[in-house]
Amino acid sequence: MPPALFNQLVSVSRRTSTGTDALGNPVYGTPVTGAGWSTIYTNMPVKLAFSAKQIQFAMTGERPEPTGIVYCGASYIVLPEDRIVTAGSTIQYVVVSVVPAYSTPNTIDHWEIIVSLPT
Repeated sequence: MPPALFNQLVSVSRRTSTGTDALGNPVYGTPVTGAGWSTIYTNMPVKLAFSAKQIQFAMTGERPEPTGIVYCGASYIVLPEDRIVTAGSTIQYVVVSVVPAYSTPNTIDHWEIIVSLPT
């Protein structure tokens, strides 16, 4: 993917455990802003593409759940459960999965990161 298509800058945050609670579960703190989160990348160039809205069905009704793909260069490492934060910290996307896109059979050209809005 040509680097000129990466037209937006985002930050990527990754959680790190800050201890455990009384039941032994890891404690991560408040999402992105609290203790337990590390900023992995700042001003990472990406391309955001949102075209599908999955429907979440529940006993109380349905609601559209926006999902999309974030494209980024092959030099970045993003993991599931990372948070992608748009400029100005306006939207935080949750990374659902990361899929490589190959330019040749053995060369990764860029990453396709499947994201959803946190619920």
